[in-house]
Amino acid sequence: MSADTARLPAALRQVANGIFVSGQVLPEHVAALAEAGYTTIICNRPDHEAPGQPTAAEIEAEAGKQGIAFYFVPVGQAGITRDMVDTMQKALSEADGLVLAYCRSGARSAHMCTFARP
Repeated sequence: MSADTARLPAALRQVANGIFVSGQVLPEHVAALAEAGYTTIICNRPDHEAPGQPTAAEIEAEAGKQGIAFYFVPVGQAGITRDMVDTMQKALSEADGLVLAYCRSGARSAHMCTFARP
C-alpha cells in the first residue's frame, strides 16, 4: 500500500486477510484507497445517520470513477439481520483484491465481516 495514510479514512484496521474496516469514508478518500490497492468498498452506515455525512451514493460515484466496486449494506439501529449478512457474504465473495467496509467507527463493519465469513 503506497497511498499517503493521511488521505485514508480514520481508524483503518485489518480484520481478516485482505479485509479492512474504518470509520466514515469521505469522497476525497476514495482516490487514495484506489492508489493503495482497494478494489471494493462496502458501506455499512445508513444514509443521514449524522448531519453532514456523505451519502452512500456520493461514495459510490467516487468509487465508480476509480474503478472500485461498491456495495451498500446499511446496518441501522434495528441491528444486523440474516439478509444483511447474506448480502455482505455476497459482496465479500465477489471481491477481487483489498476490501474496505466502513460505518461511523468501523465497529458495525467489523461485526458484519465476522458474521459474513464462511
